[in-house]
Amino acid sequence: PAQLSGGQRQRVAVARAIAVQAMVLLMDEPLSNLDALLRLEMRAELKRLLQEIKATTLYVTHDQVEALSLGDRIAVMRSGQILQCDTPLNVYDKPADLFIGGFIGNPPMNFLEGEVQMRDDQIIVRTGAGEIHPSSKDQAMLRQLKEPSVLVGIRAENIETLSAPAHNTLQATVLVVEPLGSHNLLTMQVGPERVKVNTDADFKARPGQTLWLRLNAEKIRWIDKSSGRALVLD
Repeated sequence: PAQLSGGQRQRVAVARAIAVQAMVLLMDEPLSNLDALLRLEMRAELKRLLQEIKATTLYVTHDQVEALSLGDRIAVMRSGQILQCDTPLNVYDKPADLFIGGFIGNPPMNFLEGEVQMRDDQIIVRTGAGEIHPSSKDQAMLRQLKEPSVLVGIRAENIETLSAPAHNTLQATVLVVEPLGSHNLLTMQVGPERVKVNTDADFKARPGQTLWLRLNAEKIRWIDKSSGRALVLD
């Protein structure tokens, strides 16, 4: 191993750890020195091997994709404290606080400032670009708020982009269009905030264009503005 490259040494170290058939494996960024393509291949191979040997594995990484793809459960740590420990899907879809939502995901979760208001016995959330109508299950939760200010968390893939105004949409202006092959990533100005939105690869958009965004109400994560913690039903 002393004559191998850094990436080759890492793979030898992983092989040695697996070969001893230990009950518990501790791995500290075992794929960090590999190039992007080899890391992709090794990630899939490592997951297959760990499933095969059925060893409990504690895996430390700064790579979010590795954490989401390899982990059965993920613990997100900040300054030595565990902020959330859950399944990869829940950590991604239901971050426990503002930091996790802004840290996990590429692009990270978008956040809009909103104010909870009552209209005709229904809760609406007013933002700088329009109104959001919460789902029926979130209505009860938002009614319990003592302060009207909230943050509206939404992932880029959970936003529908429309070329014409429609009910329950937010007006937005296109700032940047990034074609990424499988999809386009739009950076948009929505009121005072900037938002990342995924669209189909064949969706036509240009900088300066006005579009309308419809948020998937079932995918919104409501964040208490003062504490930064996610709101949940009591």
